[in-house]
Amino acid sequence: MNPSVVTSNLAKRFGHKWALAHVDLEVEAGQGLLVVGDNGSGKTTLLRLLAGLLLPTLGKVEIFGAPPQEPGSGARARLGLVGHQGYLYDALSPLETLEFWNRLAGGARSPADLEALLDQAGLAADRNRRVGGFSAGMRKRLSILRLHLEKPDVVLLDEPFSALDEAGRGWLLGTLADLRRGGATLIVASHDPERAAPLCDRAIRMDQGQVIWQGAAFGQGWAAR
Repeated sequence: MNPSVVTSNLAKRFGHKWALAHVDLEVEAGQGLLVVGDNGSGKTTLLRLLAGLLLPTLGKVEIFGAPPQEPGSGARARLGLVGHQGYLYDALSPLETLEFWNRLAGGARSPADLEALLDQAGLAADRNRRVGGFSAGMRKRLSILRLHLEKPDVVLLDEPFSALDEAGRGWLLGTLADLRRGGATLIVASHDPERAAPLCDRAIRMDQGQVIWQGAAFGQGWAAR
């Protein structure tokens, strides 16, 4: 199998502080990678670098052989990110949001498909409300629906279970399992490794911007200090 994500000596500095240093990763297409670590360990910085939202200070990131920021490579279009920020437009309703995303993705989904997605996410009753009035959990559910429309080859998730109730967590697990069955690569940064581990093959633990342990997703290195 060919790698979908490769980093080489990846590092990021903010001012005088190194948030990430010497990270070498290779994730095969279709694999799941669990990223664990305390707050400030570098998990979010790593995902933002992989998504192309940050430029490395040193080293490189390649998505299917190309940097995510490289014009014309198509690398960024193959990425999907669900992070702390949902990148939602507060003035739009959930239905208008899905219609907008559907157009960006080529418009393959019918109005009935979009209504069905809202129903699956538990947002059907709020389809015409403005997103600006939504709770954090509702915003997270709506953000996750973008993955259904774009069907990215690499899915990056930063604390995906936060703000979701138990029903929402179960729905998210089903969504991610479907993406993996479809061949997507998952990279999941989570404080809830036991919940995320069944979706993943491998795991790494980060501390102070470095990978200090790696192994099977059901290994015992999560609690390593």
